Amino acid sequence: MSSQLYTSIDLGSSSIKVIIADVVYEKLNILGVGVVKTTSIKRGNIIDVESASRDIQKAIDIAKSEANKDIRSLYVAVPSIHTHIKKSVAEIKFDTKHDIDGRDIEEVIEEAKILPLPREREVVQVIPDYYRLDDIENIRKPKGMTVHNSFEVTGNRVLTSKTHLHTIYKSIENLRLDCNETFCTSHSLGELLLNDEEKDYGSVIIDIGAGLTTVSYFEDGILQLSQSIELAGEDITRTISDVLNVPLKRAEEIKVTQGHAFYDLASPQVIIDLDNLEPDEEPYTQKELADYIEEIVEEIILRSFDVLRKAGINRVKGNVVLTGGTTLMPGVLDLAKDMLRKMNVRIGSPKIIGANSPELAVVVGTLTSSYKIESLFGYQVTDEVPTIKNTNSTFENVSAVEEIAVNNSKVEVPVMSETHEENHEEETYYEEEKKEEDKNFFDKITKMYNSFFE
Repeated sequence: MSSQLYTSIDLGSSSIKVIIADVVYEKLNILGVGVVKTTSIKRGNIIDVESASRDIQKAIDIAKSEANKDIRSLYVAVPSIHTHIKKSVAEIKFDTKHDIDGRDIEEVIEEAKILPLPREREVVQVIPDYYRLDDIENIRKPKGMTVHNSFEVTGNRVLTSKTHLHTIYKSIENLRLDCNETFCTSHSLGELLLNDEEKDYGSVIIDIGAGLTTVSYFEDGILQLSQSIELAGEDITRTISDVLNVPLKRAEEIKVTQGHAFYDLASPQVIIDLDNLEPDEEPYTQKELADYIEEIVEEIILRSFDVLRKAGINRVKGNVVLTGGTTLMPGVLDLAKDMLRKMNVRIGSPKIIGANSPELAVVVGTLTSSYKIESLFGYQVTDEVPTIKNTNSTFENVSAVEEIAVNNSKVEVPVMSETHEENHEEETYYEEEKKEEDKNFFDKITKMYNSFFE
């Protein structure tokens, strides 16, 4: 029996996650997971290449030990910062009649990648939407069809900072590993967490990580928006540190073990154990601390919808999906439901044993994306099924792991258009949101955008 091996990596602001999986009979199964804390990535940007390489290697080694398998390449989830989505059209020509195969699809997608760009930008990925064969348009699955002259793809080019992307490449290539493909984290999350109906009707994914919150909007089956804001879980940790006057490491422990994001449901009976209290000083309760945490989570949600509003998205008809490690905190979902009373809100998490946590959503979503792209191109690289070692690890005995349902829905399209013949145009990109300092931020935003929250 043979299987195809996939390895994906998520370069998070507080931790690096690596997953190794294989596919047997079109079923994607996790073999090994490696998660390593890191200080080399801040707000999605690598700030120390050598340290990042070491941390990546540690995460890979843990996953390899679990999988009992060596790897030579990775599929990389690129943080959705400095991101711009542009509609693009590319084509290739044929001299004679030809049946389209995976190599042709790969070639026309590669052609889209090399369309003109501003010099500071680079393509993270091209997401095909539909194809044209000669004068036949809006083709979703061209493989096996016959073309006589022209084969064209229309789709999204997801662009990011060239420096940002090349720094990621450098950190991985230092380990003598290859980057197979890169995927925008928003695209990976959509592939994993949204079904066809949610993508079509208009849905939002809010990924609250450690250093960044990424807002992704899908409508008409298309990724319409991918933008990050610099407010996330680490800001909650810093607030707890300031309020309780404890080091950041201790504040993180308190956040994880006793934090609560919804004041109404937090307990006044849970006492925050501190060593720095004066003899006559009353300790904080979970409910008192929740008052501070709730304020930050509220701001994250408000700013997320502010991003949508500025992009011209004034109404969300579909669902709101919360994901990311911060959503593990009790009360996050309850607070969001209280704020977004007219919307369906849920937590998005991979439905797979050994990786069923929101903090692994991006890296698991990248697995599904890599499977789909290799299936599209018709790659047939296979390896012998590895033997799983019996260990005392958390992820041992993964032979009975559930399969990931690979969604074969149509992929996204962009907003602006371009072709081979067009000249360079001056493009406007979303700039990262500056932190709001006005203490009345919540009241102002809620009044402005009460159509979202009523």
